[in-house]
Amino acid sequence: MFLSNISIGKRLAVVIGVILALSLTSSVLAVLKLQQLGEEINAMVEKNIKTERAGSDWLRHTTAGVQRAAAIAKSSDASLISYFAPATAASIKDTNDLQKFIEDQMDTPDKKQVFDKVGELRKAYLAAREEVSKAKLAGDMEGANRIFNERFEPTSRSYLAGVQQMVDAERVQLDAAAERSKEMRASTSVMLVVFGALSLGLGLVLAWLLVRSITHPLRRAVEVAEAVAAGDLTSRIEVTTKDETGQLMHALKGMNG
Repeated sequence: MFLSNISIGKRLAVVIGVILALSLTSSVLAVLKLQQLGEEINAMVEKNIKTERAGSDWLRHTTAGVQRAAAIAKSSDASLISYFAPATAASIKDTNDLQKFIEDQMDTPDKKQVFDKVGELRKAYLAAREEVSKAKLAGDMEGANRIFNERFEPTSRSYLAGVQQMVDAERVQLDAAAERSKEMRASTSVMLVVFGALSLGLGLVLAWLLVRSITHPLRRAVEVAEAVAAGDLTSRIEVTTKDETGQLMHALKGMNG
C-alpha cells in the first residue's frame, strides 16, 4: 500500500495537503463563478437596464409631446403654442440625448434596424407637429385640423408604436439577461454543492485510509509485543511497510529471534 511506504508524518502531510487543495480548488471555483455572475449582473445593469429606462423615458416624452400637440391643435387658443414652448423644447432636448445614448447601445443589426426606423418616424412626427403649429399661428384652424387628422395623428401613432417596439425589445433582452443570471446562480450553487460533497467524500476516504494504514499495523505490533512479553518467541512476523510501524515490527522480529 502506497501510504504504508512513507512515514506517518509525511502521510499526514499528504492527506491534509490533498484536503486543503480540494478546499482551495472549491474556493477558487466559487470566486470565479461569482466573478462571472457579477460581470453578468453589471452588464445587465450598465446596458440592458439603462437602455430600457432610456427607451421608457423616450416613450414618456413622446406621449407627453403628442398630448401637448393634440391640445394645441384642438384648441382655438393659439397662445398655447408659446405656453407649451419651454416644455416642448426641453422634451426635444431630452429626447435627443436619449436617442444618442440608445444609438450607442444598438449592437445588433436587428436593433439598429428598429432604431433607424424609429428615427425616421420621429422626423415625420416632428415635421407634422411643426406644420400644425404653423397653421395655428397663421390662424388657419381648418388647415391645422386637417394636418392634425391627416398627418399628425397617423405619424404620431406610428412613432409611438415604434418607440414601444424598441422598448419591448429591450425588455425582452433584460428578461433574458435576468434569466441567464438566475441560471448562473443556480448552476453555481449546484456546482459548489456537488464539489463540496465530492471533496467531503474524498476527504473521508483519505482519512479512513490514513487511520487504517496506521492502526492496522499497530494492532499487529501490539499482538506480537504481547506474545513476546508472554514468552512466545514463535510468532511469525512479516514486515510489509517501511514507516515507523514497519520499523517497530522489524525490531520485534529481531527480539523474536
